[in-house]
Amino acid sequence: MLLAAMILTLTPCIEGAIKSTKVPRFDAAVSKAVGYLEANGAKTPETEKTLVSYALLKAGLPPSHPLIAEGIEIAKKRALTGGYHGYDHIYLSGVDAMLLADTDSDRYFNELQQISNYVASAQHQDGSWSDAPQQPGDVSMSQYGILTLWAGQRAGCEISPDVVDRAAAFLLKGRNNDAGWPYRPGTKSGPGSGASTHNMTLAGAGSLAVVRTMLHGPKGLKAEATAKAPLKFGVLQKADSEADAGNQSGGAFPAYNAKNSVQVLDEAVNRGIAWADTRFTPISRAEHKIYFYYALERASALADLKEGWFTTYGDGLLTLQGADGSFNTHQKFYVGTSFAILYFMRSTQQIINKQFGKGRMTGDRDLTNLYGEKKKEKKELGPLDELLGAMMTNVEDLEKLDDAAADAVIEKVQFSSRDDLVGQVDLLKKLLDSRDAENRRTAYWALGRTGDFNLIPLMMQGLRDPSVDCNVEALRSLRYIARKPNGFGLSLNPLAGAETADNDRKVEVANQWRTKAYKTWGDWYRTVRPFDEGGGLDELELSSRRGN
Repeated sequence: MLLAAMILTLTPCIEGAIKSTKVPRFDAAVSKAVGYLEANGAKTPETEKTLVSYALLKAGLPPSHPLIAEGIEIAKKRALTGGYHGYDHIYLSGVDAMLLADTDSDRYFNELQQISNYVASAQHQDGSWSDAPQQPGDVSMSQYGILTLWAGQRAGCEISPDVVDRAAAFLLKGRNNDAGWPYRPGTKSGPGSGASTHNMTLAGAGSLAVVRTMLHGPKGLKAEATAKAPLKFGVLQKADSEADAGNQSGGAFPAYNAKNSVQVLDEAVNRGIAWADTRFTPISRAEHKIYFYYALERASALADLKEGWFTTYGDGLLTLQGADGSFNTHQKFYVGTSFAILYFMRSTQQIINKQFGKGRMTGDRDLTNLYGEKKKEKKELGPLDELLGAMMTNVEDLEKLDDAAADAVIEKVQFSSRDDLVGQVDLLKKLLDSRDAENRRTAYWALGRTGDFNLIPLMMQGLRDPSVDCNVEALRSLRYIARKPNGFGLSLNPLAGAETADNDRKVEVANQWRTKAYKTWGDWYRTVRPFDEGGGLDELELSSRRGN
């Protein structure tokens, strides 16, 4: 029996307070905006309630919050009864799907599949979506069609890659000669009368970045530096990165040969961003002002851009807040206020962190902390092998590892190339023998970032580690290596439903999760890496640990 040996070091809690943006003036704006939405909840039109719910959820309020719970019920009902019709049918599909997926994708899987099926069926032949079948496709509605499919894909729903590819083809073809996007390509209808606009260009660029993430993997995962870059043209300039982690992690359809290459998609996104950059305006001049910031946040999260934009444009957004906390957009205060909250809370960045890890460690010790608001003494980091070598000085007493050394390894790994990490696999494997769960967790995290398929059995062993923290990090690494962002629907919370239970119950629930997780990944692994007589998963685990 391992019950007595189980170490439950991670106890997730439900947040009841608004999350911090790490910028005090933005925190104050979000608090006022949340207060406005709460005070006017009864007046909010039903068509806007799921957007309000989504904004409050991203702000950190729990799903049990009355307004969020109401929005969830509305979304569920629409999904299961086919309640998508009229001008906003694709918009509502997208918002409902994001709300359900980011609340609990496992619980609402059936609803998400229904919404995804509807949106796929409503796609025009050219890959677009519009407010009505007889209307040509528009960039805004197509954005929400793509967001619906992404939400469904994150939940593990059956999504056709052809539908995603066709959506990309529509956006690529619909650009103007200046590399921006009009509202309804090929026509003069809508804002701009056929000319490129800030809103549609950022919506188009952000949508192609979502497609890129789905078909080819996320672009350039890197630490979220919070250093404030000086305002200048180029604030949206593409960031240099030592390794394009997106190319390593792969998309959601590894067997699918995408018609639109990663190079074509990236070029279109970069040119769209450049269009906005050369027409720099921190205070939106668009017809639907707050929409601009919501689209900007998505493009910024997915297009691998330099920091500095968040505070620059955020300060512009602050000027549009009313005394009552609301943000007006085209006389729809609930919509504008929700969009503003989603910008300040970096809602798309939250999705990326959750889906791909983005260097995040569980237990709130992650790369965000390394580059947070607190002032830390900067020290020169030596080569990765030297850092790991220092950690291995006394292999028999690894539990004495200095936590600062672990942080240094995390930081160094984040900015190391894949080849550097592969070269240190043997040292990282040794770290898994540490009696300290924190050390093992660091090793699972770093080994996962090698992207080495041969390490999957070793990561599976992490699913049976006595530390819940290690279980979660091993699962994240498996998702990363195997290109399974949803991880077969397995929760990243092994203690789900038992957070407040006594220790014996927590151990029981954690062990049930471990058993299910190991079996699920083992069943999958045997289908992609079968072994004949004399071989098997257990043998491979031993050889992997030995480095053979």
